[in-house]
Amino acid sequence: MKKILKFIFALVVLIFALYAYSRYIEPNMLTVKTLDVLTEKNINDFKAVFFTDTHFGELYGVENAQKITDKINSLNADIVIFGGDLLDDYYRDSEKLDFNKLKTALSSITAKSGKFAVYGNHDYGGGAENLYEDFMSSCGFTVLSDESVILDEYNIEIIGFDDIMMSYTEPELYTLKSDYFNIIAAHEPETVKFIKSHSDNFMFSGHTHGGQVFIPFLTDKILPPGSGGFRKGLYTQNEINTDTSINLYVSSGIGLTKVPLRLFNPPEIIEINFKNQN
Repeated sequence: MKKILKFIFALVVLIFALYAYSRYIEPNMLTVKTLDVLTEKNINDFKAVFFTDTHFGELYGVENAQKITDKINSLNADIVIFGGDLLDDYYRDSEKLDFNKLKTALSSITAKSGKFAVYGNHDYGGGAENLYEDFMSSCGFTVLSDESVILDEYNIEIIGFDDIMMSYTEPELYTLKSDYFNIIAAHEPETVKFIKSHSDNFMFSGHTHGGQVFIPFLTDKILPPGSGGFRKGLYTQNEINTDTSINLYVSSGIGLTKVPLRLFNPPEIIEINFKNQN
């Protein structure tokens, strides 16, 4: 009987410890993941910094925005890309959000050759559709909605796709005719399955939060629609199972949605050094 009581007590302590960690510690552990990516395309080396899924709102306050900005600026990026879901729920939280503070922080993000952004499903579904592009533009971001920008200084093309859950992209736009090295941003990872290209490509996505709370053997089975089965991290062409030369990085994002918890999925900013291997 004593052994059973000790086991129950230890289990209760573990549950409370995991809750405290996932509620108060891990959501504040903003990390930087750094990778080097090589390409045979004739590019000039550059650094891209990607952040996504801030979900500013009642679960993740705007007071965190300056911390994100400071971390990004410490990386000295050539380009900065935001992957969507700026706010968690505009209708619910708009009166509580300090948009001036948020604008000040996002406007302070620096990048030598530009800042870019795409829509996420919460930027539509949360009621922010009519203000998202104007707000991000006012912060110095170019919002790419099925659009692209060529950066001659690096010999690359940056392509941003609209959200596949809450908007619509003409299917032919996923067939890329660019001969440049393509940097692709799309909120949902599943978008990678639609892309056809004869060039070399790298795609950034978010959306999944890495599951936000990771439970082995379960989280991968209950990923949100639009994940395409990609939870987080780097996926190669073979892992994507595509004929297109493309790698995908799925970020676990930064903010919180639905529950105020993160477990084994700390918030992250992605730093990738793209290099010409020739």
